[in-house]
Amino acid sequence: MGSYPIDGLLFDCDGVLVNSDEAAAVAWNEWAVEYAPGFDFNRDIIHGRPARETIAELVPAVDVHRADHALMLKEVETAPLVRALPGARDLLLALPSARFTIVTSAVAVVARARLRAAGLPCPVGLVTFDDVTRGKPAPDPYRLGVQRLGIDPRRAVVFEDADAGVESAQAAQIGLTVGIGVRGLDTRATLVLADLGGIRFDGTLLYLGGAVQLRADPAYAAPTQSPTE
Repeated sequence: MGSYPIDGLLFDCDGVLVNSDEAAAVAWNEWAVEYAPGFDFNRDIIHGRPARETIAELVPAVDVHRADHALMLKEVETAPLVRALPGARDLLLALPSARFTIVTSAVAVVARARLRAAGLPCPVGLVTFDDVTRGKPAPDPYRLGVQRLGIDPRRAVVFEDADAGVESAQAAQIGLTVGIGVRGLDTRATLVLADLGGIRFDGTLLYLGGAVQLRADPAYAAPTQSPTE
């Protein structure tokens, strides 16, 4: 891997900056007892998708608002179970505050509670599901993210773990998409890293040489050739 000319960094939250799987599973499965019997978070959830869209498929339309509010309360209640993923804290604390933001499918109160529980900074330009008409995989969240950073999307990088998020970023014409973790391997991200460890950004160049690579960027991969005599 090499370096990339970048003006700003945009991060998904869950699965990229924080491990919220346990917290989300507890919240969803407790919620499901009343609102969607038989639903199991670990089996049925589609990562990266706004919760409200999943809820709308599970409960009658007349109950969506009440069910959505009930899940939000449970996700805030379980937020103390959330922990920062490797490399996240060191990277965010090293970045200039005006050069990064977080773009999440969670609502603001849940996103802030999870970031606080993980000990991570919450950027001024935080983009949540409350800020957009259409969530991921529509381009709206990442379009708003680069607007708040005031940068050209082609000189931005998005870190995602879900295909819905990568699709959103690419539809917003983000120049570089980086998948994170094993889930990232199931996305169409340009390359995939194990986590955010070993990443550096000097304000103009993003350095990924210190990160653990799970899938190469084709632009940097060495061509495979048969040996010639």
